[in-house]
Amino acid sequence: MSRVLVVDDEPAIRHILAEILTVSGHEVETAIDGEEGLQKALAEPWDLVLSDISMPHRNGIELLEQVALHSPATHRVLLTGHTLEEFIGQLQGTKISCVLTKSVPFPVQEIMETVNSLLERRIFGIERHVAPSATRERHCIHCNNDIGRIAEEISLRADPRRRVHLCTILNEILTNAVYYGARNEPGDAKESWDRAFDLEECEAVLVDVAEDTEKIAIAVTDRGGRLNRETVLHWLHRQVTRDENGLPLGIFDNHGRGFYISRSFSDRLSISIERGKRCEVTLVLWKGKAPLGEKPLVVLEI
Repeated sequence: MSRVLVVDDEPAIRHILAEILTVSGHEVETAIDGEEGLQKALAEPWDLVLSDISMPHRNGIELLEQVALHSPATHRVLLTGHTLEEFIGQLQGTKISCVLTKSVPFPVQEIMETVNSLLERRIFGIERHVAPSATRERHCIHCNNDIGRIAEEISLRADPRRRVHLCTILNEILTNAVYYGARNEPGDAKESWDRAFDLEECEAVLVDVAEDTEKIAIAVTDRGGRLNRETVLHWLHRQVTRDENGLPLGIFDNHGRGFYISRSFSDRLSISIERGKRCEVTLVLWKGKAPLGEKPLVVLEI
């Protein structure tokens, strides 16, 4: 049984979270604001602290930073009803990269899946994003020509109005997985990349596609594991932060825009990292209307 501390100044949210976590077999305590949450968090060990961002006396980012200093092994998840872009700059350097949003309907399944994945160190696998009855297929990328071919083939699975954009984004994600993840090519010198290669079976980039009645999920996995959460937050921050002219700080960046574009286009974007071993980027596209509200930021690292 895992011990989870829930911190939120909204009584209804505290009650819902405590109830669903308890039903799932966790030992749960709650706190009414950031100050009480900090007192409880430091008083005894916790496996995971789930905290709202905006609260009286102490916000959730400050709370989880203190938790990280006191107990680095404790998993930390933020919850917000606000625009996520407001907080990305504050998240840099905090080692907090999992921010779930209070969408409509309330994302019970998403919260439970994220919490359980962290507690069980089960952060990989496309099955986490679809129903058990979903159909599945796998593609492998061994050479440069596979990238465009597989991106185009998979994009045909999407609604016609989304196919062109999906194909473009998949080309970007697959290119990153192959050249940065599998081959460790320099990101700022694309002109020097060796494109005449043939990856061994143990190096090949894996592309899994799963589809249930509600959504399509696409997971791209490289076996390099060179990505880290700080890099993801850095490049997202450069795209959502505006300069004095109202333009994104990273508008002229040569690379790094793929995370922002992928997150903007997909209904859900999830990144799972095991440093030095593998990285999995998962896009989820809903067939009908996606949940209302801001999109979560889910970067899980073990």
